[in-house]
Amino acid sequence: MSVAQSTGSAGPARILLVDDHALYREGLRAMLAREPGFLVVGEAADGREALLVAGQVPLDLALVDLSMPGVSGVSVTRELRRIQPRCRVLLLSMIDDPYRVAEALRAGASGFALKSQATAEIIEAVGAVLGGLRYLAPRLSRDEIDALTAGEAEGPLDKLSPREREVFDLLVRGYHNDAIAAQLFVAERTVETHRQHIMNKLGVHSVVELVRLAARHRLIAE
Repeated sequence: MSVAQSTGSAGPARILLVDDHALYREGLRAMLAREPGFLVVGEAADGREALLVAGQVPLDLALVDLSMPGVSGVSVTRELRRIQPRCRVLLLSMIDDPYRVAEALRAGASGFALKSQATAEIIEAVGAVLGGLRYLAPRLSRDEIDALTAGEAEGPLDKLSPREREVFDLLVRGYHNDAIAAQLFVAERTVETHRQHIMNKLGVHSVVELVRLAARHRLIAE
């Protein structure tokens, strides 16, 4: 976790970078440094670090990775918006599944960009979100996402609670119960309970079937 000296409200937009890949954060920081009006005031490698920064530094925007160890990008978005309601959130991901995008928007995100987009498009996304606009990557289906965000269509994981979603994300990424418990700071017994609830709600009987479901709905990056 790193925090820089913030500026006054009349200064450049204060931005927090949240991604578990240090090289990607470095690329984002370098990209933003070349643009006038942006100032990276903090970095975090996971959701917990992000929330610590948000408790210390006023933010205008957070660029948040969707898939991180422990607390998911969607959960980070929800908590960031609770801690700093004026802070806008732009989710970044390799995953282009409309259900995940709609979930992020419902959690309070102002935009969803893809990591595969060109630098100029990411800068455009940052500017749009800071300007109070919603941003969606060009290849995303706006009509489908609007329907999902409005609750007119149901995603495959809508039956899961926010905590169950976090456990689901870790399970399909290959984490075992003990590792999930350590990531989420809960008992293994609690993880096993969540795991059983997840399988019951989704009608599957093994982690292999969970992974297949996630792959079928593009809920995990290739």
